[in-house]
Amino acid sequence: MDPSWQKLKVVKVESSVALWSIAKEYIAGSRLLRFTVVDKDEQNQDASVSWSPVKGTTCGATGIVTTPPKSGCLSTGALYGALIGKLGGSSADIPDTSSPTAPYGTKRVFAIGTHCVISVGSSEGGPLYLTMNDSPDGFANHSGDLHVLIEEYGT
Repeated sequence: MDPSWQKLKVVKVESSVALWSIAKEYIAGSRLLRFTVVDKDEQNQDASVSWSPVKGTTCGATGIVTTPPKSGCLSTGALYGALIGKLGGSSADIPDTSSPTAPYGTKRVFAIGTHCVISVGSSEGGPLYLTMNDSPDGFANHSGDLHVLIEEYGT
């Protein structure tokens, strides 16, 4: 049986505003979360499905392959320019490069792309953040935004 999804909100993720943009103040554990990049905002107005990590380069929420790979990105598990999420922590979190096995400690960072479903365990929870995958010094070069539908299913 498919889950019965409940809409939480459509959030606008602005690529150049902050390192991590708050999407939801708190997500409790024991649920599924579904993320979908949409082409309409909360007022049903047209919304872009692409953004720019650097002037002259446009990509969608799945990101782009760079050669050589862009180093120092917030997530090593997603392409450069991809939409990523984080559960827990703060809007100022950056990876701890001295801990390659747990660069965010107990915080959970995950790739979203254009569509993603994650399971939030009963002992997990916290604020939900979204952003573009890039190195912290690259954020000054970003432009554009994406609108993301966030839905939940309590387990």
